[in-house]
Amino acid sequence: MENLKKLEKKLGDIFSEKLLEKLAEHGRIVQVEANTQVIARGDEVTDIPIVLSGTAKVVRTDDKGEEHILFYLNEKEACTATFSICATTKKSEIDFMMETDGELLLYPVRLMDYLTKEFPSWRYYVCRNYNNRMKEFLDTMDSIVFMKMDQRILKYLIKASKALHTKIITITHQEIANDLSTSRVVVSRLLKQLEHEGKIKLYRNRIELLF
Repeated sequence: MENLKKLEKKLGDIFSEKLLEKLAEHGRIVQVEANTQVIARGDEVTDIPIVLSGTAKVVRTDDKGEEHILFYLNEKEACTATFSICATTKKSEIDFMMETDGELLLYPVRLMDYLTKEFPSWRYYVCRNYNNRMKEFLDTMDSIVFMKMDQRILKYLIKASKALHTKIITITHQEIANDLSTSRVVVSRLLKQLEHEGKIKLYRNRIELLF
């Protein structure tokens, strides 16, 4: 009953009452601390995580062990990469991590087909999440093709700021370089340029947006 009340409060505007009852019956609500890895690449995925509060990030790790952020997830969003696992392999090809303290609903993968067949609001939810991620993918492609690196860095910082709901982003120059597939030296030089232009303020492992 407690889980159902919490889900009604968090997801009641997007899911039907019967769907919420099913999610509460079979799902688990867990508190997760910042920087906790919920799903690791290569793990067998047994649950679909839906963000109830906080911010999560989906990361792809290359063969050298370097991480690249694919996208952030905020309240009421789910990871489309785990949706696709339901239709193909059970092994994860991404890392799912909490960026901040938060709360997740973990719903069993084995029941995904049932939700899709029985609940129109779930089908709409899955399609909307896919659509949002596709828009982000196209936006990223446009940035790579058409934007200069300083513009890409600024756009990256703005995106992180919106996802984390803060103007001060805790991040290293190397992490930015990894995510944008460039070198730390280039990132550091262009961040200094952006600071000189009055757009950001640099601190040790932190960057503040000034607009």
